[in-house]
Amino acid sequence: MNLRPKKMPISAAILWVYSLFTLFVLVYMTYQSFRPKKDLLSATFAFPKHLYFGNYRKLFMEQGFFTYLLNSLLIVAAALFLVVMLSTMVAYGIGKFKFRFKNGVLLYFLIGLMFPVQLGIVPIFLLIRQMGLLDSQFSVILVLASGLSMPVFLLTTFFANLPNDLYESAKIDGAGEWTTFIRVMFPLASPITFSICIIMSMQIWNQFFVPLIFLHSESKKTIPLMIMKFTNNAIYNMDMAMVGSVMATVPLLILFFFFSRRIIEGVASGGVKG
Repeated sequence: MNLRPKKMPISAAILWVYSLFTLFVLVYMTYQSFRPKKDLLSATFAFPKHLYFGNYRKLFMEQGFFTYLLNSLLIVAAALFLVVMLSTMVAYGIGKFKFRFKNGVLLYFLIGLMFPVQLGIVPIFLLIRQMGLLDSQFSVILVLASGLSMPVFLLTTFFANLPNDLYESAKIDGAGEWTTFIRVMFPLASPITFSICIIMSMQIWNQFFVPLIFLHSESKKTIPLMIMKFTNNAIYNMDMAMVGSVMATVPLLILFFFFSRRIIEGVASGGVKG
C-alpha cells in the first residue's frame, strides 16, 4: 500500500502562486483604500491606526461615482440583453437545423474568437461615425453586443445535443418555430445562459478600450475610464485610484465567488459533446 503523498502538478502549483499573488494585490488595494493620501505617500506599507472612510465619501460625493456607475450598468444591461437574445437564436438555428454553409457559419464565429475588436477598430469607428453615434452609449452597446462568438459556440453544442423528441413533441402540439424556441428550447438553456450572463457581464463591465474610443463626454463615461482619470496622475490621485479600483473590482469578485459553481456547471453543459 503506497502511503506516499501525491506530488502537486506544476500547473497546479503555478495556478496557486498566481492566485495567492492576485489575492495579495486585492487585499493590499482594499487595505490602502482606507488610508488618507498623506499616509499612502509617506508610509505606504505601515498599518493604519484606524479605518479612514474619507476616500469613499470623496468618491461618492465629489467625483461623480454614481454617474459612472449608472453608465456602466446601462451598457452592461443593454449589451447583455442583446448578446443573450442574438446568441441563443443563432445557436438554436445552427444546432437544430441543417442548411448549406453551416460549417462556414461556425468558422465565422471561430474567427471571431481569434481576433479581438482592436484589430478592426478603424472601420468600426468610421461606421459608427457615419451612423452619427459617436459619444453615445448606444455605440458602445452595439460594438460590445457583437461579441457573440463564445456564447454561440457554447449554446450551439447545447442545442445540438438536445433530444429531437422535445422538438417533435412541440410540433405535434401545434407550436410554431418561434413558440418552440421561446417556450421549450430557451428555458432548457437557462443554466448555460446564466453562465454566459455572468461571464459576459464581467467582460463588458471591465471593457476599457471600446468606451475610450467612442465616449468623449465625461458624463457618459464608464467606471474603467473613471479609474484611468485617476491613474493619469497617480501621485496626486493615489487615494482615489485605490478606492475606485476597489469599487470596480471587489463587488464583481464577490458576485463571481457566489455563482462560480453555477458558472462552471453551465459552461460544462455547453462544452461537452454527447
